[in-house]
Amino acid sequence: MQARPKVQLDFIDALRGIAIIGVLISHAQRNVEIYQAMGHQAQMSPWLSRYAVQGARGVQLFFVVSALTLFLSAGKRASERNEWLNFYLRRFFRIAPMFYLAFGVYCVAPALLKGQAFPPLGTVLGTLSFTNGWSPSWLLGANDVVPGGWSIGVEMSFYIVFPLVFLALKDFPRALTALMLCLVLAVGGWPLLIQHPPIGDADLWERFVFVWLPNQLPIFLFGICAYFVMFGQAGRLTTFFRQAGRGLNACLFILAVAVLLVAPQWLDDPRAVFLYGGAFALLALCLYWRPYRWLVNRPLQHIGKISFSGYLTHFFMLQVARKLLAKVHAGDHLNPDLYFVATVLLALAGTVLVSSVTYRLVEVPGQALGKRLIEALAVRRKIAATPSY
Repeated sequence: MQARPKVQLDFIDALRGIAIIGVLISHAQRNVEIYQAMGHQAQMSPWLSRYAVQGARGVQLFFVVSALTLFLSAGKRASERNEWLNFYLRRFFRIAPMFYLAFGVYCVAPALLKGQAFPPLGTVLGTLSFTNGWSPSWLLGANDVVPGGWSIGVEMSFYIVFPLVFLALKDFPRALTALMLCLVLAVGGWPLLIQHPPIGDADLWERFVFVWLPNQLPIFLFGICAYFVMFGQAGRLTTFFRQAGRGLNACLFILAVAVLLVAPQWLDDPRAVFLYGGAFALLALCLYWRPYRWLVNRPLQHIGKISFSGYLTHFFMLQVARKLLAKVHAGDHLNPDLYFVATVLLALAGTVLVSSVTYRLVEVPGQALGKRLIEALAVRRKIAATPSY
């Protein structure tokens, strides 16, 4: 039986804040170097470009945090009636309202107002039904329906199998065993999968193999292992972290940061993503026991709280930043590095502003609707179970 602890989730929101900032940074880099936002071909400093590209690993940080919080939430609701039906309802109403709004903004509106081509029907239906995670064209084509839709497809795929994962991994030894097994399969199986693509488009297949759930599953398992260590079910390892003083905790934190600083500069292998997963889990452990206030603070926590809206709106705000910079001819006056920094700052400010609104007007009401539906179903079941005389 999983623990049912009461914890402050400030460090969780801070990690989500870091994740969305990282993702925004990676897309800002693409704007400069790939999409020629400056009006001409531009290259940032190589070291800066490599770090910016790996900001995309913010998605993996989201996955680590998601698995950790799902186990925490499921543990609290272990005695709830119809817990898995309620789980799926909560997840759907957590994701769908804002996602469908983004679909209207990014896909429907351009098609109706600008005559933009509509994505293939299969891709649209697979994306909107959150079943796109198991088809190469649907998963990667989801970005044509809603930018960044591929990662939501992976996340929803994990939700589908989550009850089985939760029921199977009752303790830290089982979670660690599952992690090691999945790592061996993912790392060892990568060359075989890449060398024998079952579809004609080898590049599409390689991208799919990287992002699909089986390859990302070890990242989620890092978060699950962190959950067990945090909440006293990993024996000596839990005791070690709990009793670690400030100095040792700081050393472990620096170790995790060192991995994140070294990996982008020295490793050019897709399987390095698992190093990021381990580093993110270690960061979470360190911040749980020692929430450094320079990192776990209100501004970053707020960004983390609105991070799902931020994930969906930051693409639009990057385009706004591009237009604003074009109006002042920034591409003619700034070097690529400074243009990149200006893009990040403008897009981040706009994303926080817009996402704060959509969080309040779309996400919160959506979650409340899901809660009311769960309560209504519970009342209906109670009435149905009441004997009539």
